[in-house]
Amino acid sequence: MAEILTVIIPVFFIIACGYAAAKTGLISREGVKGLNDFVLYFCVPPLLFRTMQQVEITQSATGVWSAYYAAAAIIWLIVLFGASRIKGLGAAGGSATAFASTFGNLGMMGLSIAYLAYGEEGLIIAALIIAVHAASHWFFGTLWAALANRQRDVNIIKTTGGVFVSLAKNNVVLSLAAGALWNASGWTMPAIGARIIDLGGEAAIPTGLFALGLAVAAYPLRGNLAGVAAIMALKMAIFPFIAWVLAALVFHLPPRETALVTIFAALPTGMNPYLFAIKENASVAAVSGAIAAGVLLSAATVPLVLWLVSA
Repeated sequence: MAEILTVIIPVFFIIACGYAAAKTGLISREGVKGLNDFVLYFCVPPLLFRTMQQVEITQSATGVWSAYYAAAAIIWLIVLFGASRIKGLGAAGGSATAFASTFGNLGMMGLSIAYLAYGEEGLIIAALIIAVHAASHWFFGTLWAALANRQRDVNIIKTTGGVFVSLAKNNVVLSLAAGALWNASGWTMPAIGARIIDLGGEAAIPTGLFALGLAVAAYPLRGNLAGVAAIMALKMAIFPFIAWVLAALVFHLPPRETALVTIFAALPTGMNPYLFAIKENASVAAVSGAIAAGVLLSAATVPLVLWLVSA
């Protein structure tokens, strides 16, 4: 447990510092956006590039993807048949609820925990999940909402094409691909280039966590309490349990891969579901509340999950 707390306490301390900086007005709303963009475009890409460039990939991408996204699909089925039973969750067919119930804060919190707990090789497993995380959720969420709203002009080909274009422009996908190609080439990175990449990558973890704290401060802890509780139960309890069952007992992944698939499933709801809920005007209060409350609750649940998967 001491090792787990050594990983978790620094993570949530830095998140709390960011939250306090936003609530006290020390950093403005414009500053929040600037720091978020800095992390996403100048810190995370070199971190992932360096990881792909240096680490030998031994785990099965197919197994990791299958366990994580099959568990997500089961959660979406639960939402499909159950969202209408809870006030405020059935709008747009429950698509925003489903999105929020499986889209975790992987980019900032997930990468940090993977790196601090499992090192560079943990980042590879994390990157496999993150690579298609946003694109898959936006594609199926948008399709679900369109069908639920009975839009006659739903164009699956256009929507699919949009997903591939998004992937081709995604900074995470591009940095992973570039790092893998460099790794395969056998080339040696010049010392100056390696140092630049190291500086960017080393900044990703602390600045990403601080930026997460800043972002969470913008989401109110009020609204549809029953909806918030339902989303959090699906996201932080049922989803990781199903993911663990699939990873350990169905796909028989190695312990490290099983642990990371489970931890990533247990992370609190990320920011994209709120953008989706606003776009579809569906379950906005519940999604917003789940984001804020989820990060606070994860200070207790993430160490518990880490302890369980490490036992």
